[in-house]
Amino acid sequence: MERSSKLVLALCLSFVFNVLSSPVPSNDDEDTQICTSELCSVTASRILAAMNKSVDPCEDFYEYACGGWIEKNPVPEWATSWDQLAILRERLVSDLRELLEDKNVDGLPESVLKAKAMYRTCIDVDKLEEKGIEPIQKLLESLGLPSRPPTEASANFTWEDVAGRARRLLGLNVLLSVQVAEDVRNTSRNRVVVEQVSPGFSDRYLRQPEQFAHELEQYHKYIKSVVAIADPEVDAQKFADDIIEFSKKLAMSMTSVEVRRSGTHLFHEVSVSQLVKGASGGPPSWKQHDWQKYIDLVFSNTSIVLDQNQDRVTVMDLPYLHKLSALLADTDPVTIEKFLWWSVFSTVAPMTKGAFRDLGFEFSKAVFGLQQRTPRWKSCTANVNANFGVALSYLYVKKHFDQASRQKATEMIEDVREAFSRAAARVAWMDAGTRRTTLRKLAAIRTFVGFPAWLLAPARLDDHYRHVEVVEGDLFESYLKLTWAMVKKSLETLREKPDRDRWVATATTVNAFYSATLNSVTFPAGILQPPFYGNGIEAINYGSIGAIMGHEITHGFDDQGRRYDEHGNLAQWWSAGTLEHYHARVRCIVDQYSNYSLPQLPGYKVHGFNTQGENIADNGGLRAALSAYALLAARAPAHSRAALPGLPALRTDQLFFLGFAQIWCGNTTTGALKSKMVEGVHSPNKIRVIGTLSNSKEFSEAWQCPVGSPMNPEHKCVLW
Repeated sequence: MERSSKLVLALCLSFVFNVLSSPVPSNDDEDTQICTSELCSVTASRILAAMNKSVDPCEDFYEYACGGWIEKNPVPEWATSWDQLAILRERLVSDLRELLEDKNVDGLPESVLKAKAMYRTCIDVDKLEEKGIEPIQKLLESLGLPSRPPTEASANFTWEDVAGRARRLLGLNVLLSVQVAEDVRNTSRNRVVVEQVSPGFSDRYLRQPEQFAHELEQYHKYIKSVVAIADPEVDAQKFADDIIEFSKKLAMSMTSVEVRRSGTHLFHEVSVSQLVKGASGGPPSWKQHDWQKYIDLVFSNTSIVLDQNQDRVTVMDLPYLHKLSALLADTDPVTIEKFLWWSVFSTVAPMTKGAFRDLGFEFSKAVFGLQQRTPRWKSCTANVNANFGVALSYLYVKKHFDQASRQKATEMIEDVREAFSRAAARVAWMDAGTRRTTLRKLAAIRTFVGFPAWLLAPARLDDHYRHVEVVEGDLFESYLKLTWAMVKKSLETLREKPDRDRWVATATTVNAFYSATLNSVTFPAGILQPPFYGNGIEAINYGSIGAIMGHEITHGFDDQGRRYDEHGNLAQWWSAGTLEHYHARVRCIVDQYSNYSLPQLPGYKVHGFNTQGENIADNGGLRAALSAYALLAARAPAHSRAALPGLPALRTDQLFFLGFAQIWCGNTTTGALKSKMVEGVHSPNKIRVIGTLSNSKEFSEAWQCPVGSPMNPEHKCVLW
């Protein structure tokens, strides 16, 4: 680069830095304009009720922002955690129930009628009791398994036969996972992907039986009780012993989350022939298994015929397959048959007798602290939403979503994108080439807001479910037909070009998403609701949904997302020097969060390595949202003078941080918190707030926190 060009670039970056490093606009007392709308009054009341003003915000901002909420909102008996996301999901489920039970069906699309029929069928528990476990027994026999718990290996049993049929007929991945997804190295085409799969219970608990003895004891009790109902004459104690021991061995065969997160041993590409023959370096035991039979059964009754040499398979985790091969060869067939039998039976049992659902509740009560059974209408609504989410979205957005808010939300996303772009343009640790590629990827991120445009076209909607059949009055058969059709549809996408415009979630989802292979962010209608969105004052909107928007965009540049380019392809586009600086800054975040613990769970600390992606996204998302709000206030200065009734002393910059903190106000049972600390990818809610805000100098300036106070440590971790 010529010297003059360098000078121009330096001046430009200096200008950008000065713009973004200027204080976030906030209201002066004499210019304050109190919002008097009903929406602002509701927001103000909610914020005030949640706060604990007796706490110094510089000591513990989470308690300051959420102490009142935490005291008044214990975890309901029918839940294991309770926060703003959970409340919004409860509201959505209630709205969906009302829509499903509405008897006015005039003019509704056929797909919506199917969803309503599925709901009516699910609600009728008397029919489920009437049929008993006979439907499961017939299913087991169709898969090549005995109708009752096996005590000795069946004459013609092979794991390949049973696991292959279970994958095809039930979509159930047992021992290993097979699916069709984008080729990570060329996302313009699909590939068969083979992957490790959980044993059916927490692999981390199974690998550390002494530390998690209580959880394993309860799982053993659950297996034993279910098997005793299935066949009172079988030795349920021994059956449960065998399942637990084999599950432990499977868990020990799995590649740990820590190793997988580093990206090593992943994404091996082989032909079907190479996979079958073990040319990928399999152990001697490899040839003892009929891999071809397994694959053929997975794709049976589809339009797909795999070419042994031309079709390529992405083996995500080759070491696991090698260990699995050896384990299966060294395990007596009856134990493997028991495990497959249990995997199938435990999956479908809740769709039959109430006794199985009762046992599931007792297990959740003992392990996660659940105190009350989920009402049948609620579990049925969730089930229908999981399987007919697109059809329910049609009803939901027509009645419960302000479509004008799509445009406003889209504008917010663009503000956040622009803010992130300016931040990336000025980071000193990134070289020019990597920066250009970063900005190109950022600009290429596709945004999906509210719901897809085609959703309100009945013909398109019905086409989505044209192969799905609901047998009213027979939940089990309806489930089998639905699963069979959906699995077939998914497998047959192998010969199709990936849909780059597809949504990764339905509108009836309370969450937000980033897809690395699509390089897209999705914000469904379900989350574009108060307190995340539509709060009356933009400072709070940007602090809440704006931070979530920034969170999802930042995922494109976290420790996993950074591995994918603008087209969603797995590629190395970072220079060695930039990557070294990146890793050093990420290590700061990992170490910071690894030192956090909660008094509710003594002896446990946050897993800073496993949660790093979400922590990076929280930190980067907050900073991007704050800068985005500054962009908005620069365009429309009136926003910086807004105040809430009852809270006139709080400036807009302070309201921004309150908006961020209060979306994470929550309570959790000890069992659920333990699960989150041990194997979750998100830090606990309190840590998400404390960790993120303590890294923000703008937060400390807004609340005048002295250097060295808990919320303003001298050393801060900053990546984006």
